Amino acid sequence: MTASFGKRLLLFAVILPISLLSQSVQAPSAGHNGISSVVQANLTAPGGIPFHLKATITEKGDPDFRAKIEIFWAAPDKWRRIIQSPEFLQKLIVTGDKIFEEDAGDYFPVGLQTLATAMVNPGSVLDALRPGDSQMTKANGASKESGEVCYAANHTMCVQTRHGLMEIVLAPGRSVDFIDYQDFKGRRVARLLIYHIDHGDSLKAEVTELKELTDPAPKLFAVAQPTARERQIRTVVLPEAELRGVALEAPEIIWPQVLDGATNGPASYYVSVDRSGRVRETLPLNSANERANDSARRQIMKWKFKPVIKDGAPVQAESILSFELNTRAWGPPSPLTDAEVRKLVSNPVEPVIPAGTAPAGTTYTLRAAIDHEGNLIEVIAGGGPPRLFGPCYDAIKKWHFNPFMQDGLPRPYRAEIIFQVR
Repeated sequence: MTASFGKRLLLFAVILPISLLSQSVQAPSAGHNGISSVVQANLTAPGGIPFHLKATITEKGDPDFRAKIEIFWAAPDKWRRIIQSPEFLQKLIVTGDKIFEEDAGDYFPVGLQTLATAMVNPGSVLDALRPGDSQMTKANGASKESGEVCYAANHTMCVQTRHGLMEIVLAPGRSVDFIDYQDFKGRRVARLLIYHIDHGDSLKAEVTELKELTDPAPKLFAVAQPTARERQIRTVVLPEAELRGVALEAPEIIWPQVLDGATNGPASYYVSVDRSGRVRETLPLNSANERANDSARRQIMKWKFKPVIKDGAPVQAESILSFELNTRAWGPPSPLTDAEVRKLVSNPVEPVIPAGTAPAGTTYTLRAAIDHEGNLIEVIAGGGPPRLFGPCYDAIKKWHFNPFMQDGLPRPYRAEIIFQVR
């Protein structure tokens, strides 16, 4: 038994401006057959049918999160978008070269940005693909109209979905599923989109209304006072070297001592930095051992950067940060004994074991990994009757661990913890 707590590089800087909503779809080849396209229509291309769209967004890992998006689109240079979410609100109007932007919140989350665009134009998702990135689409034969989706290049590992055609694009920072395609004026538009945050969390966007926009009132797109560039929120995707070049504080990652799996190998994370240089999001991409991810992400969140300036104004910056994972570089070389680890625990709660579960005197061992901040990152069954795992695991989750101090510095460690039935 195991309990754990808790794909891609661009070669040049890419600015995602206000006009992103109307961008054309041009992307590098990737995926099973090197084909980068999805059925999802680009509703914002020049000459497109004017439309009015409403959508709601919910988060799998946060039942209290709920966002709303409403778009009025007449032409690539004439549209309006309103975003309402718990931490970010935006009113955006584009008329010709005039832009009005009103924001409540100083940071535009990556997932919210991605879904607000992808539901009407998949270009930003496709543009983020690198050669070799996974995608299951109709174009490359991995997804079928029947709802069958195949995850292996030889189509040996397939699943059946209930909404018909489902297309999956796993681009760094832009991993999106396009689901439930329906017709809109002769074009197919996904009514359900899933943005993947990590293995346990995602955002779900449901298009609740999509209809042709007829005779919109002129005031809908009126811009009385354009917003200065420095007050607009824009996003730039940078090469890794450029983002690292503006780092002010980027301490070395202290990798936790994972209990099993690879102890060395590559690890990469998608990082989003706000206009002040503060890290706001760190998303896992690839890792030789995913059990080290949560600790690494917490550490990267503490990095600090200089504000990234483009066209004379600060912008949000995104990039991939790559590392060489080494889970034996820090801390004691061997697991701590039960006696040693208990000296580092401030509240060693004992398990509540129902009478008759095991004879008195029976012992049960758990193996645990604790990072340099004292966070319990992983627990694996050691020895003893399997039915004792649950009570012992419930107890250890309540323990407050302190880091192992080595040369005056906190370090991660492994430990073998022994419980005895009384």
